[in-house]
Amino acid sequence: MELLNFIYNNVFMFLVVMTVLVSIHEMGHFLVARHFGVKIDTFSIGFGPELWGRTSKKTGTRWRISALPLGGYVKFFGDDGAASTPDAGKAMAPAERAVAYHYKPVWQRFAIALAGPVANFLFAIVALAALYV
Repeated sequence: MELLNFIYNNVFMFLVVMTVLVSIHEMGHFLVARHFGVKIDTFSIGFGPELWGRTSKKTGTRWRISALPLGGYVKFFGDDGAASTPDAGKAMAPAERAVAYHYKPVWQRFAIALAGPVANFLFAIVALAALYV
């Protein structure tokens, strides 16, 4: 019984907290990127094989929950791989460049990158305020 108690109190609750924090962090990136007109290919909570997913008909974004809930990511249009590098050798039309992350001005890319940690910081303020009310 102690083993089950340990698993619930430590492992399971750790995964729940990580999932919430990652979701808020990635949503920060997502919202600011959408604000600047960046097309998002995938919004994923977790890594690895997809457990659940759907594609938005309006935006074309693939929303997914993956098997390993220890992180997540937002894949922008034009990214090639996990390191968020531009697609090598792919010629983009002007309309595609307008919605690609790597062709946005530096200040917009900086704001998109900063949005995740800021979202977590704001969430911490709100959560602590709620605890003390």
